[in-house]
Amino acid sequence: MNTRHLLYLVLLLAAGASSLTNCANAPETNAPASTPRSTSTRPRQTDVPPERLYTPTTPRQPTLFVPAAITGTLRVALAEAAKQLALNPAENKNSADVAVAVQRGPDAQVLTEHLYAAADWFPTQRVNIGSEDLLNLWQGQATPDGVTTLYLSPGTLAVFTDLWGKPAANVQAVPAAKLVETLWTNHAALALVPFEQLVPKIKALRVDDLDLLDRNATLEAYPLVVRTFISGDPNYIEGITSALAKKALLTNRDTERMTKLIMTGVTAISRTSAFKIDAAGDPALPARKVAAVLAAADLTMVSNETPFTKICKPELGTLRLCGKPEYIEALNLAGVDLISSTGNHMNDYGIDAFRETLDLFDANGYRVYGGGRNIDQASRVLVVQDHGNKLAFLGMNSFGPKGVWATADRPGAQQYDVDKLHQELAEARQNADVVFLDLQADETYQYEPIQANKDKFRDGIANGADVVMGVQAHQPQAIEFTPDGKRMILYGLGNLFFDQMQSDNVRQGLVVRHTIYNGKLIQTELLPTLLENYVQPRWATPPEAQEILDLVFGASHFK
Repeated sequence: MNTRHLLYLVLLLAAGASSLTNCANAPETNAPASTPRSTSTRPRQTDVPPERLYTPTTPRQPTLFVPAAITGTLRVALAEAAKQLALNPAENKNSADVAVAVQRGPDAQVLTEHLYAAADWFPTQRVNIGSEDLLNLWQGQATPDGVTTLYLSPGTLAVFTDLWGKPAANVQAVPAAKLVETLWTNHAALALVPFEQLVPKIKALRVDDLDLLDRNATLEAYPLVVRTFISGDPNYIEGITSALAKKALLTNRDTERMTKLIMTGVTAISRTSAFKIDAAGDPALPARKVAAVLAAADLTMVSNETPFTKICKPELGTLRLCGKPEYIEALNLAGVDLISSTGNHMNDYGIDAFRETLDLFDANGYRVYGGGRNIDQASRVLVVQDHGNKLAFLGMNSFGPKGVWATADRPGAQQYDVDKLHQELAEARQNADVVFLDLQADETYQYEPIQANKDKFRDGIANGADVVMGVQAHQPQAIEFTPDGKRMILYGLGNLFFDQMQSDNVRQGLVVRHTIYNGKLIQTELLPTLLENYVQPRWATPPEAQEILDLVFGASHFK
């Protein structure tokens, strides 16, 4: 083949290749209907990308972190609150929406606060202990005043071991039910007790001069306290706080559930007292030196034995007693709320004078029990509510005379009847948290009560009373506790407002201050008084007070 023929063949092949390329790139609409689609895998510009498959994301669940150090009832309550709020457990504090801690952190607030008392046996002369001495005792060192042993229930021991570290051998665990009894067997010991578990038979000491029984005490620096803290989302914090509040777990010392009740001995503003009042021109004279303490209580009770009547003409050296209506200003100054009217002199000036007295009590807002305008009123169980506590009061007179006992149409005191007493105590027990029974029993001038009075008073305790108090005694008398320490008998408090000055025993008196918390009597304090000038009690000095208490405790056979 010559060169010209070869060039011609190359041009012919190039033309054929160009024609094939144009056919392949022609639009599909130009192809015959029978022409198959291209099977090329190369994507075309007009292809639609296949749909992507999306998996829905689950919203993240909010979480709560509770450290292992929180156990028991609180941990269970937190778990229940978390369930209600749809909070899952968190693995650590940093990842949680809301976190509980046993140490305060940035932006944390107090969630729960539980306070503990340092307690001694009831007759102790000790009133305060320093927190440093308590910590040294925990580590095995006796206190400067001779305390060598510390008792705690197993639960409290675990709490303070977390707080203070491992204790020395002189720190002993005692079952909670045995703690009071054990403390009484060792006068060189103290106990640490949750505030709400206090009972009258043991005495809560001040710690660093801070008083748990004082509603107005500033306790930020109180050392025997265990707190938990919470931080995070405010909405969840509010929900958790609300849930714990419903279970009363935020604190074991809620001052809105604390009632202070003062009860006193004989009031009979008459005879020499009346002359002293008139000479001073001060109808409130008897109460001037003790009124501040009496009036500070939520409820203050006196046992009034004599009528306040316009026909009263005071006499000296008589057993026919009365007071002028204006003398009631002493009761008003003392902040009196409750009057036990079981006294045996209420009808000394006749039944109209007693009715006049009851009218005066009504006008001053006093609530009366143990006596009244007729037997129905006299036998009424008085239930009083204060700071969420229901307190029942009832009283009877076994001493007489017959003329002072109320009847269907005659005012007076309720006569003692054991069967009726049991019925009233059952009613009181059903309708109240704490039951107080006053008995106007046989009068004796001695510190130790007679057996007849012991039998009556113990029967009252056995049938439902929490406190039985003798309002007949013109001098202080013995005290008894039930073995568990929760209930007590005060056989006599002596005189409050009266004129007896013939001997020390009748000049001496006891003001009793009860603390009721969350429906339970948890403490009873004895505040000794001494009568001056036939008319006016004053607070006993420390040596005088200890002398009075020693006589009372001796008659009580406390060991």
